[in-house]
Amino acid sequence: MDHDPRHPTRVRSVSRRDIALMQTTRLTLRPLRPSDADAIVAGVGNYDVSKWLAVVPFPYTHEDARQFLSSSAAERRLTWAICDADAFQGIVSIAGEFGYWLTRDAWGRGYATEAGTAAIDAAFADPTRTELRASFMLGNDRSEQVLRKLGFRQTGVSERSFRAYGQTAPAANLEITRVDWRRSRGLSPRRWWSIAQGSDMSEPAR
Repeated sequence: MDHDPRHPTRVRSVSRRDIALMQTTRLTLRPLRPSDADAIVAGVGNYDVSKWLAVVPFPYTHEDARQFLSSSAAERRLTWAICDADAFQGIVSIAGEFGYWLTRDAWGRGYATEAGTAAIDAAFADPTRTELRASFMLGNDRSEQVLRKLGFRQTGVSERSFRAYGQTAPAANLEITRVDWRRSRGLSPRRWWSIAQGSDMSEPAR
């Protein structure tokens, strides 16, 4: 799931009006739909995918997908379907904490980094957000590499339940702060940038 330097990540369209729908260099991030249920079941129905995900059961049924799609975890502007030119390829979310999964066939194309960059930019379009958290099961080297590339820093390790795995396992806890994000985008320390407003705006003095 590493980013391919031949395909630089660039968010083409994010604004207050259309933050639910974002275009990157190769991907469309759009709101989830009830019709995505089959693709979701096929994607996380692969144990290679679901075993690393804390909240996803295995086997994963259509009823599981329907419950997810009707829940707050699938809310517009917080969770997006990741689609390339061919098909639905996974999900990225900032609901609660940052998380993502990709279909097994989509691994190794840099989609996690590309979609993650857009989702993190959308998260910090909210000028009141100070940080975004994430986690991964220790041993999930692919996700660790993606999260570090996205700018997350490890803050600790804790035990976490992984439903598909059927037990608890140690998980690394990470976060990216607004300062980290601003620095990674080359923004000045005394200013914040809101994608939602499309401008670089002065931050109030403290």
